[in-house]
Amino acid sequence: MPLTGTGAIVAPAVAYGRGVGAFNVIQLEHAQAIVTGAEAVGAPVVLQLSENAVRYHGALAPVAAATLALARRATVPVAVHLDHATSAGLVAEAVDLGFSSVM
Repeated sequence: MPLTGTGAIVAPAVAYGRGVGAFNVIQLEHAQAIVTGAEAVGAPVVLQLSENAVRYHGALAPVAAATLALARRATVPVAVHLDHATSAGLVAEAVDLGFSSVM
């Protein structure tokens, strides 16, 4: 299943009165575990990267590339979201890299 827009995951959940799990990713292993869990239950999920995670890795592109690759090969809808960013440059980079949404 391809990388999915955040709205395409959230809108059906709202229509059915349900929530969607959105989990912060610090390391690739977190993203792998979250996607594996979502696939096990057949549920969509949102993987979130924060400015703190970007600082931890030293740059957005490497951790984003790995997270986006996991989302693109998942068997359930997975969105990748830049969470609580305060840097306009970081927001622009996330959009350029193909993130599903930014905050």
